[in-house]
Amino acid sequence: MNQQTQPSPREHHFYVAIAKFLFHHPEHGIVSVGDPIKIKDAERYGLSPLILYGITVAGLPIRWMTFTPVDQPRSFRNVLLEAWRNGEGLRGRPDILRINRHLATASPELVEEMAKIGVRVELAGAKEKSLPASLRSAQDSSRWLLRKQDGNDRTLTGSIQALCRYAQVDHDFRVRDSHRGINSREVEDRIQQWLTLPTKVPVSTVTGGLDWEPGPWLSSWETSLPPDQPRYFNHNGFDCSTWLLTGEKAQEDIVEDDDFWAGSDYDNAAEIAKNLVACWPNPPVEIAKCAGITLRELQWFTSAKASLDRHARFDLEALLGIEYDESMGRYVEAGPYVLVAQKSLALKKVYEGISGGGDACPCEIVPRQGAADPSWRYVVINTYGEPPSIVMAPRGAKITERLPELLMNYGGINTVAPEFYRDVVSTCARACREPASNIREMKDFVKRYEAHWADCAWQPE
Repeated sequence: MNQQTQPSPREHHFYVAIAKFLFHHPEHGIVSVGDPIKIKDAERYGLSPLILYGITVAGLPIRWMTFTPVDQPRSFRNVLLEAWRNGEGLRGRPDILRINRHLATASPELVEEMAKIGVRVELAGAKEKSLPASLRSAQDSSRWLLRKQDGNDRTLTGSIQALCRYAQVDHDFRVRDSHRGINSREVEDRIQQWLTLPTKVPVSTVTGGLDWEPGPWLSSWETSLPPDQPRYFNHNGFDCSTWLLTGEKAQEDIVEDDDFWAGSDYDNAAEIAKNLVACWPNPPVEIAKCAGITLRELQWFTSAKASLDRHARFDLEALLGIEYDESMGRYVEAGPYVLVAQKSLALKKVYEGISGGGDACPCEIVPRQGAADPSWRYVVINTYGEPPSIVMAPRGAKITERLPELLMNYGGINTVAPEFYRDVVSTCARACREPASNIREMKDFVKRYEAHWADCAWQPE
């Protein structure tokens, strides 16, 4: 008996959240923010939040969105029925509608209501990645929807109507030109196969009032935002759009001349800290704790998303050996350090910093007699006029094989006295115990061999 292959069930992702990048302003209309901002902080700029509702075809870049003011939410049933009627690329109602636990809790009757029209609601698991990815993609792309605002009604109602209209236009355009921006033939083929499916027109149902309960989960993305920084409105004369950008508004009457950079200091401490943390023997959470800050505060600082208060910054700089060089007008890596080869770019940057752009003779050391450490290879960075640092590189790792290209003027392998080699190994072990041990142990190490570091060609006996 011939068995016919059953078609795969159609699946849509349904998600609802407060828009991360779009707000309404009574004068500017819809405003996009360059960096996400907390709702309370947005209120200081006269911005009111919007709710984003989105449906995405599972596994494909086909999406339909609509929006409402946060205090005028729409029922889930109404949004879904509108999407399945007007979103041509969705091909009507799906077999499976996947939602997260927040939507399920907010609308307990959704499962039963969808079952009446032949749609099975399924809850995404805790480790589900595709549904959050669909929401994240919708949030990111929404900021570009309203390209032309000239002549649009800037009132809340008029702005929302225009935004929803542009969202529909964006959906229709992407369905017609589904190949645009797709670099994968496989994905393009799957899109074309999907678009050949017959449309399942949803059965009209009687819808009542709001069928869900809004809650803090709508803006859960706020929890990961750093403290707010200065922002300013920027009006784009080309498409009449308005953005709220991070930073201080530039003075339009600045006259550039040869003395523009004179006396201006470059605060590169966060960049240096980021690279040092990536090469530190201890994990970032231990570094943050040792500096008296949280891991999130450390991440915000090193990614230049937020500053640290004065005392916390001083403590972090002291821990990581970051000092201000008045002659250069910027911060430098003072060291000396025990570094671990983990991230190529970070190691390259730190090496260039402590070596003054490669003015050093880094070389791997092995004992003249006896066995070398079976787990780690040790590279001594012997700089001119500065104390040396040591790089620990895990044996067999890809980054270890790249050391000659990452460490400029790499000198290969040098044999050293067994006593010196053992001292290097034990020094690194002690330096790795806790973040504060790193520089302290290396300074003690340098003192033990202080007379030998003047010559870059020195090889300990």
